[in-house]
Amino acid sequence: MRRRSTLAAVVIVAVVLISGLAVHHVVKRHNRSSATDRSRPNVLLICIDTLRPDHLTCYGYERRTSPNLDKLAAEGVLFESHISSTSWTLPAHAALFTSLPDSVHGCTDTDKRLDDSFVTLAEAFAAAGYSTAGFFSGPYLHPAFGLSQGFAHYEDCTSFAGLIDDVPVAQWAEHNGVMQLSHHDVTNPIVYAAFRKWLAKNRDSNFFTFLHLWDPHFDYAPPPPYDTMFDPDYTGSISGVNYLFDQRINADMPARDLQHLIALYDGEIAWTDHYLGLILRDLEKAGLLDNTIVAITSDHGEEFFEHGSKTHRETLFDEVIRVPLVIRYPAKLPAGSRVRAQTRSIDVAPTLLELVGLPAMENVMGASLLDLATGKETVSDNVAISELFSLGRRMRTIRSPEWKLTDHLNLNRRYFINLVDDPGERNCLTDLAQEPGNVLLTRYQAVSAELIAHRSRWATHADRSTIPDDVLKQLMSLGYLGQ
Repeated sequence: MRRRSTLAAVVIVAVVLISGLAVHHVVKRHNRSSATDRSRPNVLLICIDTLRPDHLTCYGYERRTSPNLDKLAAEGVLFESHISSTSWTLPAHAALFTSLPDSVHGCTDTDKRLDDSFVTLAEAFAAAGYSTAGFFSGPYLHPAFGLSQGFAHYEDCTSFAGLIDDVPVAQWAEHNGVMQLSHHDVTNPIVYAAFRKWLAKNRDSNFFTFLHLWDPHFDYAPPPPYDTMFDPDYTGSISGVNYLFDQRINADMPARDLQHLIALYDGEIAWTDHYLGLILRDLEKAGLLDNTIVAITSDHGEEFFEHGSKTHRETLFDEVIRVPLVIRYPAKLPAGSRVRAQTRSIDVAPTLLELVGLPAMENVMGASLLDLATGKETVSDNVAISELFSLGRRMRTIRSPEWKLTDHLNLNRRYFINLVDDPGERNCLTDLAQEPGNVLLTRYQAVSAELIAHRSRWATHADRSTIPDDVLKQLMSLGYLGQ
């Protein structure tokens, strides 16, 4: 009883501290009312931040980190080689929503926002009469960055104020109160509660809903039992808290401590997978699951010093640009199918629109994956483009299943990698005068010209003065500004 009383007191203090924080409800253009069409499926797009596919059981990982995602994959289609447009959150979501690479949509750094001239996936669904809602839990999805376009309801879940009304205080405190004070990134329960509340009011409408689950992002401080689930015997001092700034966490740290950090990251994945299970359970209880296209993906991966760095937004190696993609829709997609062909994050929006029967957005560079998902096609010749224009880095990579060419645009440095012989990307080859280097270079130059042509069709972007001070402070606390 004493413990619960203490936790309840923590909740009271927390409520006082967070009172007055705003929740965003943004009505965007193109939202048209329409009678519900039961023949049309709903769409639920979930982006789990910082999620490496090679840390998921359904992708072959030895730890059981993802039982609910595994079940979803067994009932749907898993894409084995899915490539993000970048290695960090803001441009990755802009690419996901617009079906355009980063240098085309232009939302590439913290002083940029997605211009209103771009048509987003939410706007396409809103124009077709869908109820549109987004729930975000990371600062880079704030409306100031332009990603709320098309959402009639766009809710900020980066604080935990909304949970008080939806979860009994004692239960909320037991699972979230103390943990929240030491780990400000804990947002899974907030997103879940907000979505559940919205769904109860909108279950009878056709809906397109986007959920952003932030928790696998550092800090790595999952709640019990997930904090010890994969490394119960660790007795060292590394906790995963203050991850970015802890100087002990570096490329030369003891292997045992690094193993523990990875176990904590895996615990975050398992904790997030638990909430994925709750979301899917609620859809099933409401009789909506089989008539809802469920797509699970991520914005980027994470590096654990494979190439000398931690976190992400440093490089374009596979550990930070390979992400999962699983889509379930029993009416059109075969259960338990796996697509080996390389696919891209810019392909997600066209795929969801085709599954619903809506036309593709105009002037996009992505392509629907439906033929690959249904087995009508088995190969794709589409090149994956990943870019990084942030914190002084200017990089572009083109990737096929066999080869990868990277251009450090501001360093006059180019190299390519044979992914078949060197999947760990240890041997950077520099001879671009002979085959296969010259062939890759020619293709890279053609892709770069195509990017310039597409970019010329779109407007310029606002500067950072449009971003509220509270969001800038959040970004600074995460180490994203001032570097």
